[in-house]
Amino acid sequence: MKMKGNILVVKDDKLLLLANNRYYIVYGQGHVGEDIEFDPDQALQMPSYLFAIAAMEEENLDDTLDFIKSKWFKDGEKK
Repeated sequence: MKMKGNILVVKDDKLLLLANNRYYIVYGQGHVGEDIEFDPDQALQMPSYLFAIAAMEEENLDDTLDFIKSKWFKDGEKK
């Protein structure tokens, strides 16, 4: 199921979208202010706007999120 979102920030090949009052990061190309369709299953939902802006600045988002998870969680439970 596709969703429609508005591009808030473009950084390299990452787009920060606002869709249904939630923030998502997707890989792709576009321009600020443009509305695009995306697959939410292929997007990374962000818990807040500030977290999303910080995540957009990370060069390797996957490694950063893995690092955070390894420091805060063990076997799915908070340390």
